[in-house]
Amino acid sequence: MRRMLNYFTFMVNASIYAIFCKCPHCDVIFVYETSPIFQALPALILKKRTKKKVVLYCCDLWPESLKVGGIQENSWIYKAVKRFSQWLYRGCDIVAITSKPFKSYLMETCQVSEQAIVYLPQHASDDYFSIAGQYNDNDCIDFMFAGNIGAAQNLDCVLTALTHIHTAKKYHIHLVGNGSELAHLKKLASELGVETRVSFHGHYPASEMKSWFLLADCFLLTLDGTSSVGKTLPGKAQTYLSIGKPVVGAINGAGAEMIKESDCGLCVPAGDAIALAEAMTEVIENFEKYKLNGQKGRNFYEKNYTMDVFIHRLLKILQQ
Repeated sequence: MRRMLNYFTFMVNASIYAIFCKCPHCDVIFVYETSPIFQALPALILKKRTKKKVVLYCCDLWPESLKVGGIQENSWIYKAVKRFSQWLYRGCDIVAITSKPFKSYLMETCQVSEQAIVYLPQHASDDYFSIAGQYNDNDCIDFMFAGNIGAAQNLDCVLTALTHIHTAKKYHIHLVGNGSELAHLKKLASELGVETRVSFHGHYPASEMKSWFLLADCFLLTLDGTSSVGKTLPGKAQTYLSIGKPVVGAINGAGAEMIKESDCGLCVPAGDAIALAEAMTEVIENFEKYKLNGQKGRNFYEKNYTMDVFIHRLLKILQQ
């Protein structure tokens, strides 16, 4: 409820400002839509006042994201947000999407025209260039998930997979981050009897992540596969590739496509704990082989996800 109030008050306050502020001189109006789509309303008000076009950078799907929070499609909240989302998306002249599966969702659910949609994948800063491809040899294969620990990340799948891994070689799971599911996952690890195989490290600022990424031998990329949100490409994926280490994913959609296209590691369907265990076992047993996949991921990052590549693509869209 606090989060929804935060969304609502920003929309209202920014819209009031957009109505009464001195009309700005601009060529185009840009919306960086992380979440929610409501933040586009002030831009559409400015569009009407300035007669300039709006480019919306869509990093999250609405109303689909409501499902992750437990809101059902047949509820009045979902139906109301869906109608509002449709109006906001269609009011933008260009909708730049971070994941290719967004296109079909926006066209089918939000009735956005195909001509208005362009693909603009997110970039990752190269803050970890100095440790790219470097490994900490501690006689243990360290798997790492770094980022938000929520329902959408479906880390239950990782813990369940541990019960299906049977190898004599040493390995360990590191979960670095915080979120709504952290307490649940700690309890689940105890219930499954895998608490000695996984460590919960909590949240660390970006300035302290280099030492954690140096510890990692292989990254884990997971998302829940029961909604269209699970077809997105998590922002952490580009960072993983930039570090030049292999990735094992239990993910569908754009995340699976990225792993396959870059050949940075292995991928199984979202939520398939047994298949994930098999993929992790393959990496544990043949780790030296998968170091090459990590380098392929780094090469793919340099061609597709650097800041320079992103800015070049963004400028073309704004000029359009």
